[in-house]
Amino acid sequence: MQRHEVCSRYLFAPSIVLGLTVALSVAATATEPPITAVTFTPDGQAVVAVSQAGMQVCSWPDLKRQRTSKASVPNLHCAAFSPDGQHLAIGGGYPAEDGSVELRSWPAGTPTAKLGDHDDSVRAVVWLDSSRLLSASADRQIRLWDMKTPRELVRVLQSHSRSVDALCLLEDGKTLVSAGVDQSVRVWDLETGALVRSMNQHTQGVHDLALRPGEGGLPMVASAAGDRTIRFWQPTIGRMVRYVRLDAMPMDIAWRSDGSQIVAACADGRIRVVDPEEVKVTETLDAIDGWAYAVAVHPHQNRVVVGGSDGQLKKVTIRSAGNADISVR
Repeated sequence: MQRHEVCSRYLFAPSIVLGLTVALSVAATATEPPITAVTFTPDGQAVVAVSQAGMQVCSWPDLKRQRTSKASVPNLHCAAFSPDGQHLAIGGGYPAEDGSVELRSWPAGTPTAKLGDHDDSVRAVVWLDSSRLLSASADRQIRLWDMKTPRELVRVLQSHSRSVDALCLLEDGKTLVSAGVDQSVRVWDLETGALVRSMNQHTQGVHDLALRPGEGGLPMVASAAGDRTIRFWQPTIGRMVRYVRLDAMPMDIAWRSDGSQIVAACADGRIRVVDPEEVKVTETLDAIDGWAYAVAVHPHQNRVVVGGSDGQLKKVTIRSAGNADISVR
């Protein structure tokens, strides 16, 4: 429906016009756009959060805003630090038009480069090492970039039939797991660019992937999807080990640092703590008034940060006894 059609259709309908006026007033007074991604800084002393408004850095654990900045890339969806902690990659773009990744030095936060060429918004980024990274886009492509080569773009991985929304790199540094709206979880050989396998047990789009830390034996990757499940995979052999179904859709997931539990930020504003062995929810905690879109686990503390609707950013302390403290910014 075109904008002028809306105006002409409701020109002589006072009650509808009044309703539109109220709706516009509410929209105009809305606080901030939703937080779409959060990550801790390498030293664990601050949190980086991104949204359509740009990037903000908040001190930890009080979550006081230290600085905000606009990015050259609009509508940010993702953020990730390089393994050496010297660079931050943030990605986004204009839907159905273009997608880019902006690189910033850290801790200064100064923009240093911009990687484009995607035909739709960048939805996920992951670092291969301190000079190479991968970007996934709604244009169905995964692109491998190398900052040390003049051409920068090294390889394009393409097999997904719809938007690629999540990436996960295994510790071997050569195996990539991807997932997205086409409901599949796919495994790639980064040395050759070949698709190794596709796993299709999800019945709705996959929102996020997370590698289990500190795990012996075969690597385990968790996936969170619109079918309200978190599924646990051994991607190197193409096996789904187990799954748990939640009461609300998981939007983002993160493992606790010891790999003992996984934390899910859910569409009902709550976080759910899941035991991956017993595949059951051990805690359900209120966090966001609205949707919880993003979660990150502190690298050294028993705490998580949750981002969501209206720019909310909250701290949740998970205790072994099943209780929690919630601090609100």
